[in-house]
Amino acid sequence: MRGQISLDFLFAVTLIAILSLNLVYLGSSQKTQAETFDLTTKAKVFAISVRDSVAKVYAMGDGFKVNKTLPFTLGPGDSVVVTLDNRTNSVIVSGSVGGKAFYISQKSQVPIYYKSQVVLNETMESFWIIASYNSTEGRLYVEVSP
Repeated sequence: MRGQISLDFLFAVTLIAILSLNLVYLGSSQKTQAETFDLTTKAKVFAISVRDSVAKVYAMGDGFKVNKTLPFTLGPGDSVVVTLDNRTNSVIVSGSVGGKAFYISQKSQVPIYYKSQVVLNETMESFWIIASYNSTEGRLYVEVSP
């Protein structure tokens, strides 16, 4: 009788340990998914903010500029590239942060006449969006600059 109780007890402890490990695994996987979702959401909001800032700078005219800063911090080896692409007339934010890569493209509401890009890293997390008038062509150019 004593042997049966201790065997039942060991079986119960084993079941509790297995359930505990499963709960820890589930919690850690949910945390990883939440961190990935947080990064992609911040990157998407940042891309939309850059697109809107390009339109505002264009609307304000020659000499107007806006400083934009990343909504998250970059570590060693992380980078984000912000590109104003004249071929697709879009704002592209791409990069790799914490081993997770992303690519976000937003159509610009204003014309982009030439391609410009800036690479952000742990030492440079902000950049300028600048409007300049080209009197020869009669066009207002919007560019990104460190």
